[in-house]
Amino acid sequence: MAVGKRTTLFAVLGICLALLSACTGARLPRTVAAGDRDRTTTSLGEGADTTTGDGATRTTAAGGDPFAGASGTVPKVTVPGGGPAPTTASPPARSTLFTSKEDSVGITKTSIDLCAHAALTYGAAFNTSKDDLNVYWSAVNDAGGIFGRKVNVTYENDNYSPDTAVQAATACKGKGIFFLLGGIGFDQIPAVRNWAETNHMLYLHHTATVQGTANQRYSFTGLPSTEKMGEMFGELVAARYKGKKVGIIKRNSPNWEPGVTAFKAIAKKYGISIVAERAVQNNQGSYTQEILDMQQADVVWIWENALASTQIVKQAKAQNFNPDWLLFPFNLTSQTLGQDALNPKLVGVAMYPAYSKGDLSGQFAGYAEDIKEFEAQYKKYRPNVDLGGVAGDLLFLNWTGQKGLHLLLKQCGPDCTRNRLVDVLTGFKATRPFPSSCNVDFSRPGFARMGGFSVNIMETYRAPDNAVNWRNTDTCVEHLL
Repeated sequence: MAVGKRTTLFAVLGICLALLSACTGARLPRTVAAGDRDRTTTSLGEGADTTTGDGATRTTAAGGDPFAGASGTVPKVTVPGGGPAPTTASPPARSTLFTSKEDSVGITKTSIDLCAHAALTYGAAFNTSKDDLNVYWSAVNDAGGIFGRKVNVTYENDNYSPDTAVQAATACKGKGIFFLLGGIGFDQIPAVRNWAETNHMLYLHHTATVQGTANQRYSFTGLPSTEKMGEMFGELVAARYKGKKVGIIKRNSPNWEPGVTAFKAIAKKYGISIVAERAVQNNQGSYTQEILDMQQADVVWIWENALASTQIVKQAKAQNFNPDWLLFPFNLTSQTLGQDALNPKLVGVAMYPAYSKGDLSGQFAGYAEDIKEFEAQYKKYRPNVDLGGVAGDLLFLNWTGQKGLHLLLKQCGPDCTRNRLVDVLTGFKATRPFPSSCNVDFSRPGFARMGGFSVNIMETYRAPDNAVNWRNTDTCVEHLL
């Protein structure tokens, strides 16, 4: 299948329904050598909160809940008010964000209705459908739901466009949903956040800027911000490519630029030489001139989506330009490039865990329990989905996001309302809520609506099935220096 038809992976399958899908919070040792390849999710490092469990300390789950996994347990977490979260009743709501009329919209004794905006236009290019995105909820519902409530998630096409994303959010609201979900989209999410304020819609979204969030009350994310992602790309260069010249190819967008600003701050701090910086347009297609402008760089950071990044590297290879490449890591890119993604290895920073079908070795072992559960559920509910193909890692990050949402809804309790869920969110702090997640901390001063602060560092490799995929080299790091 041509790469051009695989467009917009950043929202078609990359729903990653917001909160706990990536590593979010734990500070690990601040010195990371270039060859450090052994850190796993079992290492929490300095500053980790030990009052909420270490991923092994768990409480007994009620009634065969699939969130419990093979061990039949759920993690111990802290909710506002302190102590283990109850599994039979919700704490009294303190938030008054929603009126009594708004508070219970979309939730009944038997159902929880959610809706997501995502770029569904190109779903067929992945041989997927909306049904492929709800496998986790199928398992939850078959096991009795959440306190007897079945979770129903629908999707509206945002066409990977801010204006259309607002239209999609409006359509979601018209369905009478409990809260809105936002898939990957640096440009879409800020527009929908503004809409959510005006429309009093609780909105749980993927990575976006801190910039523009002052005084916003209705939007939450458990993932690192755009600025944090740029900072971590900068630290990666400083840690692993000391003394090398750097070029930047970036998306020309005010919603992407804060990440570049953060990268440059790190570059200035550590004496990184930036020899070229070029902006490209969304769906530009040809990158010949930008590649020519990078010729003096030893390392090129591509601050663009996976489709554009794939084309930039492919076109550079055709021009015999072969620097070290830093970019967002998706199997779409590595599998499309094949051997070219290994010479040299591509390196990336991600707010989600790596996935390579059937591989439980190395740092995959740290969340093997989740991988097995994910693959078993797809075998049962969607056996024709090719998890070894370009959609596998996207479906896994989506699945882990839904697992995180499940945890939040359980913490909200049997009497859950929007205000009670806001209470849970604003005080939520957990250490490794499940194996493929890291720490989450909404209690940090100045980050009442953002709970994620750490990332995964990845590189390409030849997977056991011979595909070229990505794997973690450093898992859940908040700093590399």
